[in-house]
Amino acid sequence: MLLYGLGFLDIEDFHTGSAMKNENAAFEVDLVNQLSRKAFEGVLRTLEEPQNKPLIEANIWNIINTVCLTLKTKQLLQDDTDLDFCRKILLSLVDHGNPKEVVVALMEEADSFKSHEYFCLLLDPLRETLRKVPGKRGKSLEWVLSTLNAHVQTLALPEDADLQGEEKMLLDADPAVQDANYVLAGYFQFINAFVEEVSLRNAKNGFEDKPMDRVVHQREILQKYILILLDKPFLYHDLSATEPKSTVRTLCEDYMAALSKMCGNVFNLFKMDNAKVDMDSEDCDRVTSVAFSNLSYLVFVEKLAMNFQPFVFSQLFVFAQHIKYVLPLLSKQENLVLFKGLHLGKTLLDQLEDFEIPHQSLEMNDFNEFSRLLLSVAIFSKIETHRNMAIKVFLLYVAKCDWKGRYHLLIQSLETVDHSGAEALMISTYKNYLHQCLTGETKDTTFLGSNLKVFLKKVFILKDGVETDMLENSDRIMAAANLLRYLLLRDRKDENITGVWDLVATFSDKFLQPLSTGIDLTRAHWKQVSKDHENDRKNERKGIKTSVTVGSERLPNMPAHFEKEVFQKAFLTFDLIDLTMSRVRELL
Repeated sequence: MLLYGLGFLDIEDFHTGSAMKNENAAFEVDLVNQLSRKAFEGVLRTLEEPQNKPLIEANIWNIINTVCLTLKTKQLLQDDTDLDFCRKILLSLVDHGNPKEVVVALMEEADSFKSHEYFCLLLDPLRETLRKVPGKRGKSLEWVLSTLNAHVQTLALPEDADLQGEEKMLLDADPAVQDANYVLAGYFQFINAFVEEVSLRNAKNGFEDKPMDRVVHQREILQKYILILLDKPFLYHDLSATEPKSTVRTLCEDYMAALSKMCGNVFNLFKMDNAKVDMDSEDCDRVTSVAFSNLSYLVFVEKLAMNFQPFVFSQLFVFAQHIKYVLPLLSKQENLVLFKGLHLGKTLLDQLEDFEIPHQSLEMNDFNEFSRLLLSVAIFSKIETHRNMAIKVFLLYVAKCDWKGRYHLLIQSLETVDHSGAEALMISTYKNYLHQCLTGETKDTTFLGSNLKVFLKKVFILKDGVETDMLENSDRIMAAANLLRYLLLRDRKDENITGVWDLVATFSDKFLQPLSTGIDLTRAHWKQVSKDHENDRKNERKGIKTSVTVGSERLPNMPAHFEKEVFQKAFLTFDLIDLTMSRVRELL
């Protein structure tokens, strides 16, 4: 007799146990051999034979592990046919085991995803097993979704190419996009099965077999893990509705439809925004604020999940609530993300009337950050359409503010943005609003009086005096010169409505005189550079290598006709400034 634990095991029982172990080992070896030969139909027959059922049920965990390990190590998933057979094999095992034990066994395999094919292989078995889990499914479902989401979020992002308009159709050829299509399509079939269980449509039939608290809990879990995907991978793909739509866009529609099935009012999803606790939370499965940014884009720009949505708030309230979701998109460097931010900002502004944003709102950080980021995109974006759109959205934003708000935005931007083109935009826009005041189109006086004098003192000044780089700052200088010419033409000295004539002495000292001297010095410098460059070209033809610098910048090597064009444009710019300033001196 042998002592075994707290009881006794006789020799006959010991030999019986050994025999069973040998039988189990032989069964698993046979499965491995058949799998290695790709005898998938033989494996299915073996699993379906009635005499093998007790053995499979008793060793389901080991058998699942053996099958999955063989599939991975032998690399048996070569095509769709292999995938279908192996899926049927795992589904057959699901039918033979205890659901809770099978879930744990499959999730143990899920921790070692090596390929997208292997990921998709486990989806159907996991789905069918979860359906069989009795009682509370919440924790099991959340565990499974967390693991599956983690794999989906590791998908490679598409190459951030400078694609514009119809060029974005080329993204469908990107391997990263193709992988995303494959994985997201398979994952949707998995997750939608559980969405249908708790959809609002099924609620009309009553959940006789399910307590309502469990239904609500399952909805919350599913909503959370779908929203997480709106950050990675969906945010970094082309989701626009331009025809033909990308496959990822179509899949995004499916996921958004799933959200709608569980939420009668899509705007309620924004209540789940936990951006305030992102910094402190250790939950790796939290929904990021940028995921809600993408949700806002999909709802307002792409009109997904907007059918029959209640809308009881004012457009100004909606803008104030969602401007915070525009900011993270405009802060990103990826072009497809910037596209979403610009279009979301424009769509929210389009819903407002002119003058609807009160100037008090501009004291809020989000409102100020919005204008700053728009100008940053306008200056630094590599894509021309993004730069142009950022300017249009900025001007639209200014137009939606009341008069005090417009003044605040323009003077603040002029003070904070160190870029000649952006500063010229502020000056030109101010001049347009000033014209409306002087012509009587508006009775508001915000752009006149002391406010105008403050603005003019910031405009009619050369920061570096005569040493200012006239070419680099030419946009700002021309805009300032045109504004001064306009004021002197529009406002006669004997009327002096704007007060510009009171500031002539100040302008002369800080702007007119140093500008005149600076232009003369710069033109002389460029003439010498042009002459030196022409001499260097002659030397190069003789085999002598030389280089030319303007200031501290060396001119890059370029064809002769391009070099000539650079110098011609520089001299033309100086002539235009001179011409405008000559007219200003005449008026003075």
